[in-house]
Amino acid sequence: MKETKKNKLKLSRVLLAMGIIVGTLFGADTLRRGLASQQPYNLTIKGDFRSSEAATQASTGSSLGFTSADEGTTAFEGVKYLGYSECELLKKDVSDGLLSVYNEKSPAKESHQGTMVDLSEEKNEFYSLVDENVYLNEDAAEAFNRMMEDYANETGLADFIVYGTTDTFTGEGSYCPETFYDSKAGYCVDLALNAYGSVLTYDGYDAEGWVVENCWKYGFIVRYPEGKKSMTGYEYCPWHLRYVGEIHAAISTQKKMCLEEYVEFLEQYTFDDPYTFSFNGEAYQIYSVTGDEDKLTTRVPVSGNYELSGDNKDSFIITAHKV
Repeated sequence: MKETKKNKLKLSRVLLAMGIIVGTLFGADTLRRGLASQQPYNLTIKGDFRSSEAATQASTGSSLGFTSADEGTTAFEGVKYLGYSECELLKKDVSDGLLSVYNEKSPAKESHQGTMVDLSEEKNEFYSLVDENVYLNEDAAEAFNRMMEDYANETGLADFIVYGTTDTFTGEGSYCPETFYDSKAGYCVDLALNAYGSVLTYDGYDAEGWVVENCWKYGFIVRYPEGKKSMTGYEYCPWHLRYVGEIHAAISTQKKMCLEEYVEFLEQYTFDDPYTFSFNGEAYQIYSVTGDEDKLTTRVPVSGNYELSGDNKDSFIITAHKV
């Protein structure tokens, strides 16, 4: 009788223990499910995702070539414009930039200059200066130094003189006798030659012709090339170089266009139908926006990988680096 009672007690304890275990497991599962259902609300997702034409606005940005037109930008809606934002351009700035075509009616002014450097402090040993007060745009100066070093390495010569930049002497006895409307912008270099202690006018020939043939590789063009007087108004002036940047120097040289022709060529391209070009393995798109309004609107990469230039007339040209 006692043994039967003990067995009943043991059975009841086993059932009780099993009940506790089942209850514990059920409670743990319920708690796990509850936590899992709340987990997404604790995640932080970085980035701006768009999946439809009604997408929200993206972050804004601008990297204009001159500060006076550096307005805030607002992103266009829709996947079509993903990676681009709206940019407002002021018509008063249309005469600024590397591609501006200056002329008698609208010559370059000191206000068009970007950051200038003193060549007497920045130059290398591969060329000389006409005096100690020669200033040049900092990007043009860096490119000019590279060009002169490569010229010396190729020819064994270091005979070029920077005869002027923004204020070249053109009076009687000058070795650069022409006055140019773009000089004050700060992107131009007028060259002469140092030959056995005397100065000579640079005619673009002989070993020194290397500069005419290769300056485009460094972002320079011969501003007034041969056979283009009907468009430029000048005969061939090999001593007058103009810095326009490597991309534009490469394209215009490839197409054998003077600056007037080249800018007109680019202005046929728009954001929706840009001109595409590959340079040193990198892809670029070039397009323009034209109008007579005081403010013009275009689209630019949100990344800021672009350059902007006015044409000194009625258009802006955007050069975008495709990343």
